[in-house]
Amino acid sequence: MTDVAEIIAHLSPKTQARVQQASEVKLVKQEVPSVGLNLGLNGGLGYGRQTLIWGNKSAGKTSFCLQLIAKAQEDGKVCAFVDAENSHDPSWSERLGVNNEQLIYTSVKTIADMTDVCVDLMKNGVDLIVVDSISALLPGSYFSKDDELKDLDKTNQIGAHAKDLASAMKMLGYTNENTAIVLISQVRNQINSYGAQQAPEGGFAVKFFSSTVIKLWSSAREDVQIVEERPVGDRLLKMPVAREVQWLVEFNKLGKPNQVGKYTFYYDGATIGVDKYGEIVNLAEKYGIVRKAASWYYVYDEKLQGERKAAQYLRDNPEVFDKVLGELNDRL
Repeated sequence: MTDVAEIIAHLSPKTQARVQQASEVKLVKQEVPSVGLNLGLNGGLGYGRQTLIWGNKSAGKTSFCLQLIAKAQEDGKVCAFVDAENSHDPSWSERLGVNNEQLIYTSVKTIADMTDVCVDLMKNGVDLIVVDSISALLPGSYFSKDDELKDLDKTNQIGAHAKDLASAMKMLGYTNENTAIVLISQVRNQINSYGAQQAPEGGFAVKFFSSTVIKLWSSAREDVQIVEERPVGDRLLKMPVAREVQWLVEFNKLGKPNQVGKYTFYYDGATIGVDKYGEIVNLAEKYGIVRKAASWYYVYDEKLQGERKAAQYLRDNPEVFDKVLGELNDRL
């Protein structure tokens, strides 16, 4: 049998620069804010790959990605936020843990601008890029040769948005070597012979060129919000503070697809963002690490009433949280 190293040694210098033994390929992943989703992704999102996160407007996709940036910054990564919706709020991102002074920010309006900026950022060593969102970007058909907006009745070119994004995905993929690109997309209704079906905005190419596709969805209905009592003057008022978010790993080249789960996202209160402690309680109960009887949770020798108190116990006791998480990782 011919030795692989020997074959590589006889290749032309140009080809040698392009090839290596497959064992030398390193897959680096970035943890996501949700513990359950991180386990479902088999460790997180891949660097050098593209991820699509899509879902309805109540799912907190932008906030999830800001927390993703915060975790990457903790790991010493350089991050960029490409804002197509003019929605970035520095005070909100700071509450989610983002170091705004170390975050590269740019506002774009067109698919061409987004592509040029992302290519430049990747060439200059940015580790993580979040684009929010590809749904808001304008295709080239909206502009004249002088880069002026056309009249609205002259922009009706079928599939222009999807065609331009398809070219953009190829250019991003060609340039990308070590950057984790995260594209946020909204929901659109796709009409077919079976009726209306939900799909991410941007056409098939966006999903095709993504190594991982994650769907997040939730409800903004008032009756399904999580409420807490808050003192207002001399009264205690019930205020909505959080909502439950469902997640689905719809497609994944870097792990198992069709993984599902949920987490609670707090948008008000002392701590905001993904509640990883509540997630751990639910996952640990599912896999027999935490025992549940009626409304009581037994975390080792500790007896606690209700999921919220069990989650708070893990928050207050990091060593217990680490122990539960370690056992959960071992079982999965």
